Amino acid sequence: MGLFKTLIKLFIIFNIFVVSLIAEETDKRHILYLMHSNEIDKALNQYQKAWENEPLDLEILQKMSLILLKNGANSSDIETQKLSMFGAGLSASNISLEILEIGLKSSDLETQLLSLHFISLLNDNKTDLLLTKAMRSDFLPTRLEAAYHMAQRKHPHAIGQIESLMMKLPVFLKPFFPHLFAMLGTNGATKFLLRFLNDSNSDVRLETVLSIANLNRDDLLQHIRKKLPNSTIGEKEAIFYAFYKLKDSSTIKDIEKLSTSSIENVKLSSLRALYHLGNSSKKTDIEKLAKEGNLFAISILKEITGSENTLKTLLKSKNKLIKVNAAISLLGLKDSSGLDTLKTILITDSKDTALQPFLSIGRTMMYFKIVPLAIYRVKDIKNDPSLSIREALLKEALELNEDDFLSLIKAIYDTPQSDLIPTATALLENLASEKAIAFLKDKAKFSNIPLIRDYANLALYRLKEEGPYESYIATWIKSQDEDLIIQLNINPEKKSEKTQNIYSLTKEESTRLLLDMFIALSSKQDETSLKIIVSAIKKTNPKNRYALAGMLIRATQ
Repeated sequence: MGLFKTLIKLFIIFNIFVVSLIAEETDKRHILYLMHSNEIDKALNQYQKAWENEPLDLEILQKMSLILLKNGANSSDIETQKLSMFGAGLSASNISLEILEIGLKSSDLETQLLSLHFISLLNDNKTDLLLTKAMRSDFLPTRLEAAYHMAQRKHPHAIGQIESLMMKLPVFLKPFFPHLFAMLGTNGATKFLLRFLNDSNSDVRLETVLSIANLNRDDLLQHIRKKLPNSTIGEKEAIFYAFYKLKDSSTIKDIEKLSTSSIENVKLSSLRALYHLGNSSKKTDIEKLAKEGNLFAISILKEITGSENTLKTLLKSKNKLIKVNAAISLLGLKDSSGLDTLKTILITDSKDTALQPFLSIGRTMMYFKIVPLAIYRVKDIKNDPSLSIREALLKEALELNEDDFLSLIKAIYDTPQSDLIPTATALLENLASEKAIAFLKDKAKFSNIPLIRDYANLALYRLKEEGPYESYIATWIKSQDEDLIIQLNINPEKKSEKTQNIYSLTKEESTRLLLDMFIALSSKQDETSLKIIVSAIKKTNPKNRYALAGMLIRATQ
């Protein structure tokens, strides 16, 4: 009898267990059904209710996110399409390839470019196929972008595809192609480069020499040597650049002949090549040109150790361009002497100016000009185009001694220079020294400027410092205006690169901070963070859900 009662109990327990499993499976299917039906709020409510007191079901969360992204990708609303591509890209997962493929078929150029950018970052057998599909786009920028990525990945069909595209395009676009064939590096691609070196278009010849130099194609040096006698001014400059980049000491006598040229660019580029090929006496000649006010020479001095005293003298010049470029070169030499001038460059205050790079005719030398921002307003460019330059200079300043770097950061925070706060905070986080952390803690607690306080708390959270930083982020997210929509910034004229990050695809301080907060949470991959993101998806503007869905996928892998 006792055995019978035990069996009955086991049978009842088993049935209860089976029923609960069936109920849970039914809940899952119903949640996914609601997601497919675009009943997002109902699905999220049911998910939260079902797993309120239990560990989150990550598999179902991932499936919900994929359904949301797929629905968005198929939307007729262009903004929703773009945000879905952005979300799929943020997931950093091969499982999002199907969604990104939908973006390639969009009738909108920016959606295609976003999709293509993120496809190129994924290593999957299907990526090569999708790049080939992108080459059939109705939009030229998409095809040029796809050609770039095919060359970069050394796609098996790259030569045929790139040649076909080149033949269909106007001659003025031909200079775009030498770099692609130089990247490929195959025998077939090299034949094209040899033809380009003798092309009737001087821009094609110039771009070919530069591509050979920048991609270290020393196998083509002998062909570049032959070009020197009959080359243009720009080509001579590029050829000298190639000689020193590829360490071709056999050409020193030929370079010497032109180091006294009456054409300043030819003279300077030859002196630079000779210096880098081991003739340190040419430093004096380059310094002489710099003292005479040659801005290209001043810029080149950042490559020449021991030129600090000359640059310090130039800092006293009444010519603003000389001072600015001398300070930037000193920064390149890890010298803090130009710090005060550097602060005037980085901190715009009420100045209505922007930094703009100015390239030499051979595109191997550069200095910075100061131009009125009004020029860009006429062109309907709303953001300061020199921001990326100032961010790069600030990152370079991290190489200075810590106290000098921190004085620069303090000036940025005290102004405050809002557009540099995210980069400045990230650099402090990267430094992670005792002084840097103390500075962040002070700003997190006492700053009366919300942007500074927000980023300082975020940095300390990412550094895993003890404190109320997670709760600060959770509170910040809950307090966000539902009308805030993630703003994307896609430039069809700018070729994307593997090193490009999400911030170059977004605009507006609020958008960047919102993404920073959510990325920090998704990177932690714990229950608390995931619940915050799920709650935010419910509350946020419906269009933001696609980016957050991508972060959920990222966090559940």
